[in-house]
Amino acid sequence: MRTSRLSFEKEQRQLELCQQLISHKSYHSQEQLRHDLKQHGFEAISQSTVSRLLKLLGVIKLRNAKGQKIYALSPQTLPQPNAARSVAEMVLSVEHNSEFVMVHTVSGYGKAIAKILDHHAIAEILGVVAGSSVVWIAPREVQKTPLVHRRIMRMLGQA
Repeated sequence: MRTSRLSFEKEQRQLELCQQLISHKSYHSQEQLRHDLKQHGFEAISQSTVSRLLKLLGVIKLRNAKGQKIYALSPQTLPQPNAARSVAEMVLSVEHNSEFVMVHTVSGYGKAIAKILDHHAIAEILGVVAGSSVVWIAPREVQKTPLVHRRIMRMLGQA
């Protein structure tokens, strides 16, 4: 009985970490995710375990702002909007390409994130457009897109 309880608790920790990693970083393969899980203390984690965790979390593959396929949490399994949650918990990903930055949020938080960015009046940002779960940020100069991305990551608690 004790062994099964420890096994259950370990799986819960793996699920929580897996969800957190996928929410904050773009993964193109299960092997990349497995590597990061190992870095966080799950040394003996197998590829089949990672596959099972992804299935349990309802993870899907979608295209990011750069057109690359990445693992993402299914909208049906994402946390519901809740004013008690921190802004960082509501941001799913912050990505960029050579021309703009895209923030993906829990449904309903896009406009709140845009408001935060507008409030900070970052000189390098030309404009911000928000939808329910996406915020599109245009840098004033495309050469500064990586800088804008880093500043937004820090501001939103993602770095």
